[in-house]
Amino acid sequence: MRLRDTIICLVCVVGAVVLLTAASSRLESINSARRQMGLVSNEPLENAPPSLAFATVAMGAFRGLVVDVLWMRADKLKEKGQFFDAKQLAEWISILQPRFAAVWDVLAWNMAYNISAAIPASQWQERWRWVRNGYELLRDKGIEKNPGRIILYRALAYIFQHKIGGVTDDCHKHYKRELALAMRGLLGEEPANEYFQRLSATKKTLSEITAEPDIAEFISAIKEADKAFEDNDELIGNYLSLRQTPDRFSESAFEVIDRFRGTEALDKFDTFAKAYRLRNTWKLKPELMDRLNKKYGPYSSGDPNDRLPLNWEHANTHAIYWAELGFMIAGEKEEYSIDEKNTDRIISHALQDLYRRGNLVVYPVPGELASVYSRPDLRMFEVCDKDWAKRIKKYEAFEHGNPKGLRDGHRNFLKNSVIDFYQTGNREKAGRIYQRLREVYPRDEFKDDMHTWVKKRIVDEIEEIKIKDATELTLMTLRDAYFSFAIRADDEAFGKERWAREVYEIYQAKYSDEEWRRLNLPDFEMIRFMAFLDFMRDRHFPEHLRNSLLGRIKVERPELFDRLQKQKDLFIQKTQQNQTQ
Repeated sequence: MRLRDTIICLVCVVGAVVLLTAASSRLESINSARRQMGLVSNEPLENAPPSLAFATVAMGAFRGLVVDVLWMRADKLKEKGQFFDAKQLAEWISILQPRFAAVWDVLAWNMAYNISAAIPASQWQERWRWVRNGYELLRDKGIEKNPGRIILYRALAYIFQHKIGGVTDDCHKHYKRELALAMRGLLGEEPANEYFQRLSATKKTLSEITAEPDIAEFISAIKEADKAFEDNDELIGNYLSLRQTPDRFSESAFEVIDRFRGTEALDKFDTFAKAYRLRNTWKLKPELMDRLNKKYGPYSSGDPNDRLPLNWEHANTHAIYWAELGFMIAGEKEEYSIDEKNTDRIISHALQDLYRRGNLVVYPVPGELASVYSRPDLRMFEVCDKDWAKRIKKYEAFEHGNPKGLRDGHRNFLKNSVIDFYQTGNREKAGRIYQRLREVYPRDEFKDDMHTWVKKRIVDEIEEIKIKDATELTLMTLRDAYFSFAIRADDEAFGKERWAREVYEIYQAKYSDEEWRRLNLPDFEMIRFMAFLDFMRDRHFPEHLRNSLLGRIKVERPELFDRLQKQKDLFIQKTQQNQTQ
């Protein structure tokens, strides 16, 4: 019995030795493959306490235990609201586990949301710095180390869509302005499709562009003019700064710009410098930007076959870029994960946001920060409509069923779009959308013609509101019309003015003449004056903008100015009468 046990033990030992030897012989090839695939990192743990650095090195393969302890500590710090300390721990975790995508997601969220929100809204520059730190961390480090993880593209797109493009942060207008001005400095105002094609076709490195004789002559001249351009590493950045803020450099440097102004050399280098900044700082590939313009760009109102570029000053366009890039690089062709669905939703929601608030007005104010206003961009209707149809078809195929939620959302989108175009005066386009609504969703509620349906909808809304609310609705519509006229969106302004009168008349038609006199609702001209007065007194709008409105009305609509002046006199007269009673 003992001999038998001994033999069994010996066989087991020999077998174990053989298996260990065979396994160890494969270890080098496995480690080599891991290094090639980027699944291992030997980066040193910098700026860490000696105790953490020692524990990491000493425990070797058990460094995962150190990470677990750090995670638990970071969670406790976040629960206590100590976000800055939690950020430091998360940075160490990202060094220990650079291939763990959730680390980068949590760290970026902590910066963009928790730390930024902990800073007073009055310090918007500091808030913006932390929001920027959040998306730059994902863009420059997280995705670079984990290019195959779509969750990181989704997280980056969400920061642009929600934090910058949304309205939940008190400083959201500052974020929008900073992003818009940064893009405007590289793309100009309302760039054409041809410009994106030029950005895509230009050289990618400084050595390539300076190999051209005319460019080399320009570079040599500007280096001689100012020492700030001698370092090639700083050359492109300083050139872009020179074009935007020439006071920072010597006069001789700008004289070089004047000397080469209008030449092909300066034009080519300017295009190269901006494309270089897009690629290397913003990590935006001009060729992909051009492709997305053709895929999602709005349709020209004058030519339905002409596609315009997306508004790259808007945060939602950046959200679309990173979500699309995530699908291209990290999307699964045969499977469709929850992360991919969430990324897909970001694209859909971003397109709808561009329809609702895609017209970003950056109004310059002399001596002050520019004011930012978000307006609907109705040119995005066809893009959103096609996207709805595509996603309904897509989810029908993936989920083998009827995506009722998507269909309900699409129907509501079409209904609201009919009202949007009707309000702004484009009744022909509203009619086409209404016809599509009736064809795609044949329901009894759409059996009437468009004008009847719109008026019924107004009546239904008015039935639920009181006289004060009806007056307020008319006043706010007219107030919005004044704003549109102030920023020179004249068609929109006249459409809203017409809509306000229709709302007023529909409400008035509910009552007999006797009832109307008893209600004592102000007449339309008085409401128009009150809306004008309300706009002119609103300090939310820059004084420069308000004065611009008054000047335009005096010069371009003198009949309206006379009516407003008459209502002003009546208003003063009634006020004086009330004071004497």
